[in-house]
Amino acid sequence: MIRLRYAFAMPVALSALLVTGAVAQAGPTSKAAIQSPVALNVEVPPVVKRSKRVGPADPNKVLHLAVSLPYADPEGMQAYVNSLNDPKSPLYHKYLTPDQVGQWFGLPQTAVQSVVNHLESKGIKVTLVGKNHLSILADATVSQAEAAFGTTINQYKAAKTEAGNPDYVANMSTPKLPPQIAPFVADVTGLDTFTKPQHRALTPDQTRTLYNLAPAYNAGYRGEGRTVAISNFDGFRLTNVPLYYSHFGLPTPSGGVGSNITVVTISGGAGSGTAQGEADLDIQMVLGMAPLCNFIIYDGGSSDLIGTLTREVNDNSADVISESYGWNISTSTANSAHNLHLSMSAQGITYMAASGDSGTTIEPYSYPNYDPEVLMVGGTVATVNGSGVRTSEVGWSGSGGGWSTKSFTWNTRPSWQAGTGVPTTINYRMSPDVSLHASSGSGAYQFYYNGSLTSGYVGTSFACPVFAGSLAVAEQKIIALGGLPANGAGKQRFGRIQDLFYSQNGRSDVWLDITSGSNGTLPNGSSSTCTTGWDTVTGWGAINFDAFVATQAGTPTLPAVPSGLVATAGNAQVSLSWSASSGATSYNVKRATTSGGPYTVIGTPTSPNLINTGLANGTTYYYVVSAVNSVGESANSSQVSATPAASTSAQLLLNPGFESGSASWTASSGVITNSTSRSPHGGSYYAWLNGYGRTHTDTLYQQVTIPSTVSSATLSLYLHIDTSENTSTVQRDKLQIQIRSTSNGVLATLGTFSNLNAISGFTKLTYNLNAYKGQTIRVYLVGTENNSRQTSFVVDDFALDVN
Repeated sequence: MIRLRYAFAMPVALSALLVTGAVAQAGPTSKAAIQSPVALNVEVPPVVKRSKRVGPADPNKVLHLAVSLPYADPEGMQAYVNSLNDPKSPLYHKYLTPDQVGQWFGLPQTAVQSVVNHLESKGIKVTLVGKNHLSILADATVSQAEAAFGTTINQYKAAKTEAGNPDYVANMSTPKLPPQIAPFVADVTGLDTFTKPQHRALTPDQTRTLYNLAPAYNAGYRGEGRTVAISNFDGFRLTNVPLYYSHFGLPTPSGGVGSNITVVTISGGAGSGTAQGEADLDIQMVLGMAPLCNFIIYDGGSSDLIGTLTREVNDNSADVISESYGWNISTSTANSAHNLHLSMSAQGITYMAASGDSGTTIEPYSYPNYDPEVLMVGGTVATVNGSGVRTSEVGWSGSGGGWSTKSFTWNTRPSWQAGTGVPTTINYRMSPDVSLHASSGSGAYQFYYNGSLTSGYVGTSFACPVFAGSLAVAEQKIIALGGLPANGAGKQRFGRIQDLFYSQNGRSDVWLDITSGSNGTLPNGSSSTCTTGWDTVTGWGAINFDAFVATQAGTPTLPAVPSGLVATAGNAQVSLSWSASSGATSYNVKRATTSGGPYTVIGTPTSPNLINTGLANGTTYYYVVSAVNSVGESANSSQVSATPAASTSAQLLLNPGFESGSASWTASSGVITNSTSRSPHGGSYYAWLNGYGRTHTDTLYQQVTIPSTVSSATLSLYLHIDTSENTSTVQRDKLQIQIRSTSNGVLATLGTFSNLNAISGFTKLTYNLNAYKGQTIRVYLVGTENNSRQTSFVVDDFALDVN
């Protein structure tokens, strides 16, 4: 069984009301005083006067309450804070822990406990008592809240449209408390459900600012060249993605919004099923941080964990993988999953998972919390201003943490799990390792669900994909700065990044130590609270991504010299393409009218292609390209030349024979190749779709605009098919040649081929594209293969000729 790791309930935001004057201390009171409750200085929601009373509120409805307590010495607290920021003061930067705030400036512990005792005496569940003695969080039914605060709570309907819930419950009178504890309470929130906090669920920009990813993002690092994946077991709608990109102004991949997304289906997938929100938020949280990354959705149906992990291991495509599910699985399945994660670690894949939303109650859905090969991401509650600047961040009460006592040889505290705060007496894998924002009064983050922008969800299933997307951007910058060198297989990855994080031992420039908050009771009976260093609420706390980048960047080097430059002449223009250079952030395209120069820079594209227009027909132009990054500029590439000529015909596709590798094409991993296992039609490179002998999907496309002024447009390509299938009647593996829109909708299927069409050598295919004059289209190939025997579809030497 599995469960989704996000919650629908939205916890009420904590509001601390500072009051002035002395606070009465606890002391003996008369029986008459006890029987005469004192009204608090808390107003009834003004909207009640403008609303219609429907009737009594449901007595069993649960309310989430926040009881705020005053400082015992507000003047002293203010003076101390002022001294903390005065370099001339002996208290300069002598910061306090939350416990010290409570001990030095808060109410006495006896006063705090008297309020807790009163709430609990009415059956109310106290969920958190602030270490700083400033707040108590509690869950209460309507009837319990009425008894505790001496008021009546009704159901109301707002008489007119207002900035709140039109149907709500609220207290009809001022809350009251016994006189012996009333002086200890400054405010109570949560007795009404009308109020809607304004813009407290984070946007991508606010999140990047909060965790200091903005410096990398604003410098142009948006995930290019990194591959992030999610393990998915829920329905989703990719139609939400363009809405998300548009609303938050995210940069568009070169092939259009969604062109960087690949869906890999396992066990039938879950994508077309009922969307529960989990997959949609996972997708958008990754892309909100890394909008230009290569993004893979491993769609594992409703419950195929092992199948999904197997596919991820075998593909070896993703640098970082995020999962937002918890599993209740058998011993044998857990061992199998662990073995797959161990392989991922050996391959350098960083796999992370949400730690859960039920605090220390991680059972029975505790896997992968106890797997040392998986980075566990917990949750905080961050408060930010409109720009995303943090004003506070505390541990979230729902953050999954602690340990499982399940007996596995690998469920032991790994050697790397050590450092300040890490218990040495617990010999189980403990979680979480790190945490990010996961909850607030109005939800955690904004995302699109069923076509509408929403923010009414919370959970570590937000924090985990946000961390994954952010890590991809950080990795991109680290690589550009000369860090994260390639391994023997050419992969630039962190792998099991837990070791690195723990070796930093919570260094303060990289980690925000969360020292306030709790999430329940641990298996040994102790309380799980935020402490200095690592803890079972937030792990090492919240990361500062830019500081982390600085710790990992190597000595910056110049980018590689561009190679594979190809110039294709057209009517008054030349189309240029080349192979991407390692370490490049942009390119300088240079032109001369004399061989060997001098050259003039005519463009600075960030992708390896450019069309140079406005040229004189009959003139020969000479081109070179150099690569650029923060260190400087590489040497020039080899020179190429082209002579534009007036013509009634032209060929529109760039790099049509793949001799510049994947330049100008978007393809699945391994499709564009110069492998000697198959032969090209011409040159050295070709595109090879499928041929795996297992369930697999490959895609290949190029986006092109057909001018409206041409009289005809013809697509041609060369196709070879070979197969090991042993049937002459059943189409088991297929290739479809399609025309798609820029949003990837299928406009037409030009041809369908299968294992039944196997041929020796190549055959030329020709299609009329006159219907698409004046349109920007995608020439799109998709190959699908079942799990019997291999069929290879080899294509080469495309052309889109117009006259």
